[in-house]
Amino acid sequence: MAATEEVLEETRVPGLFRRFHSDDKPLSQDELDCLQESTESRPFLVTQRLRELREQGVPLLLQGSPICCRVESTERYTTRSKVRVCTLYSVRLTHGQFSWTVKRKFRHFQELHRDLLKHKIMLTLLPLGRFAVQRQQLGTLSEDMPTLHSTERVRRASSKPKFLEDYLNGLLENSFCRGYSGMLEFLEVSPLSFVGDLGPKGLEGFILKRSGGHRIQGINCIGHHQFCYRWSRRWLVVKDSFLMYMKREAGVISFVLLFDPEFKVLVGRCYTDTKYGVLIENFTRTLIIKCSSYRQAQWWSHEIGRLSQGCEFLTVHPHGAMAPPRDNTLTKWYINGRGYMEDVANALEQAREEIYITDWWLSPEVFLKRPATDDHWRLDQILKRKAEQGVKVCVLLYKEVELALGINSDYSKRTLMNLHPNIKVMRHPDHVSAIVFLWAHHEKMVAIDQSVAFVGGIDLAYGRWDDQHYRLVDLGIKALANRKVAGKRACDEVDRPNGSSAGADAATAASDSEPEMDTESET
Repeated sequence: MAATEEVLEETRVPGLFRRFHSDDKPLSQDELDCLQESTESRPFLVTQRLRELREQGVPLLLQGSPICCRVESTERYTTRSKVRVCTLYSVRLTHGQFSWTVKRKFRHFQELHRDLLKHKIMLTLLPLGRFAVQRQQLGTLSEDMPTLHSTERVRRASSKPKFLEDYLNGLLENSFCRGYSGMLEFLEVSPLSFVGDLGPKGLEGFILKRSGGHRIQGINCIGHHQFCYRWSRRWLVVKDSFLMYMKREAGVISFVLLFDPEFKVLVGRCYTDTKYGVLIENFTRTLIIKCSSYRQAQWWSHEIGRLSQGCEFLTVHPHGAMAPPRDNTLTKWYINGRGYMEDVANALEQAREEIYITDWWLSPEVFLKRPATDDHWRLDQILKRKAEQGVKVCVLLYKEVELALGINSDYSKRTLMNLHPNIKVMRHPDHVSAIVFLWAHHEKMVAIDQSVAFVGGIDLAYGRWDDQHYRLVDLGIKALANRKVAGKRACDEVDRPNGSSAGADAATAASDSEPEMDTESET
């Protein structure tokens, strides 16, 4: 019993987010406490529960870990008037194991201070229930917020960076100010900032994103004129191997753009057809964002290039691979479908969080382990069993041209999705709208919990299971043994008078007397 409790304690935090469909119960208080008390980083599956975490009021900053700021440098530049000289402050922030830099003007500090005062007054005057926690934090404050209104010190340019540094550190020591949304936006912090498996903190912030730009036919609007474009305000997150934009308020990730050999970043109207625009392009999409100023556009371009500089996916590797050769990797090669499907079944059975499957053809009723005495190792039953345990299952199937192929992907999709809400299936491509005919998804891949992957494999479908005997018909072991005995008897009858007739009768009788096969016959 003690050993069981120890295992449960070790797996509590990774298993916080094992329920995915909308009918799930909310996270328990113990689970929320474990998440809020994490001091090093957030678990990866925070990315799949953004909305619930926001509704539960889970703070974005790591609890128990201080956040420190230091003004590293200043830049002076002129505005459009060519007369007024402005100063841009580079603020270096450190929170736990994460470090990042934000650039702010003095007016940004003023706007933050004004918004904090407005928020404080609103909490005091409006007794709304949703502000109960913040009002409680405000009531326990021992001192007022730091102020920007200093006379002599602010006037001296040499001491101004130190003054702003002390002001910001004073705010960050205040629990009320740390949780304010305007402060988090000022610090460029989002729910994805401190997820350790996503890499370093990177660069974040609000931008205007232009619609379209997909390089796959059928996804874009028919028109390509600027009147067809639509600008949307999104929160852009840049990491060391990808970037994404999301609806920060709703907690919804809209699109992920991976770094690949065709990745590039360009700035200028000649590339974007817009003022202060930045073009970000990879193999699948051309993304155009609009910034508020020329300097901000240059900053985004520089930081995206810096973060992607060490990415190993930007170069072409041997044999056209997307990843470089790696040493000391646990790898296993398969020759026949029997060993492959057995290992896939065992790995699926051990899944705790997520399962991803891509297939050209998938048969829900195929048995992964043979001989099968019941439905326990049938593919659809395995996926249903794991979905009921809270595992998220995502399947990508090739949407065939029905006149040419009979793999019936629509049946596979409906069968799997009707098993449980945690199972999601997508068919691709839509040949009519995408105008794609001589192309097909031929990937055969199974990835489990982002720790075990079966690649370059075979479809989990009929006709793929075999072993070293390479039978023409897929039979169970018992049925195969009966067939061998019947065949031997038939051969013995051939030596008798009228042996051909007797042999035929014996073979027919043996075929009729065979027990029902353990699995569906497939050629």
